[in-house]
Amino acid sequence: MIIGRGLVATAFVDDWLQDETTMIVAAGVSNSAETERAAFAREERMLDEVLASKQLRRIVYFGSCAVGNPSERQTPYLQHKAAMEARILADVRGQVFRLPQVVGAGGNPHTLTNFLCSRILSGEPFDVWARAERNLIDIQDVATLGTHVLRHRDQYPPMMSLADVCSTNMLAIVRCMEDVLGRQGNCRVLDQGVAFPIETADCERAARACGVRLGPGYMRALIGKYYAGAVNG
Repeated sequence: MIIGRGLVATAFVDDWLQDETTMIVAAGVSNSAETERAAFAREERMLDEVLASKQLRRIVYFGSCAVGNPSERQTPYLQHKAAMEARILADVRGQVFRLPQVVGAGGNPHTLTNFLCSRILSGEPFDVWARAERNLIDIQDVATLGTHVLRHRDQYPPMMSLADVCSTNMLAIVRCMEDVLGRQGNCRVLDQGVAFPIETADCERAARACGVRLGPGYMRALIGKYYAGAVNG
C-alpha cells in the first residue's frame, strides 16, 4: 500500500501498491522551506494512523539526508523530519530511507535540477554557492534500491541513506546541466557553502546486489537522462 501520488510514490507502485502488509509513506511535508506548524501537524496525524494499524509488517518513511549533516542549518523542516524519523524507528516495523536530491521525469518544479534547468533555459539570474555540495539520485534507482532492502530487511539497518557514493560540488552540477542543455546559465558564483557528506556504505552494498551503478559518471548520466531533451521539450 502507498500513501502519496508524487514522484517517489509512483516509483514504488508496481512492487508495493497491492502489498497489504507494507505501507510506503510517500506523502507529507515536501517543501523544505515550510514553516507552518499546521503542515507538520497533518503529517504527524497521518503517521499516527499508519502506526496504529495492526495489519502492517513494514512501514516505510522517507527522511532527508540533510538531517544527518551537522553542517546543514536546522530549519523547522529538518527538525520535523528528524522527529518523524524517530517516531518510525521507535516501531519495530519501521524502515527509514533518507534521500538526497531526487531526480526524475516531471515532479516538483522547485527541485534542484528542475530549478537549474528552468533558470538556464530562461536566462534568469541565479546564485551558485561555490563551496556547497549536493547529492543526486535517480528516482528509478531509489525504487530499485529501496525494494531490494525491503525484501532483505535482515541484511540492512532500519535507517539508511539511498544516495550516490559521493556528493558533488554545486558549480560542477551547474556546469554539467549547462553542458547537457547546450546553454550557459546567468549565474553569480558566491564563495559560500559547505560539504555534504553522506554515509553510503549500506547503499553501496545494496547497489552491488541489485546492479545499480553508482559512483564516477553517475551524476552526468543522470542529468543527461532526464534533461537532454529539455531544450526541445
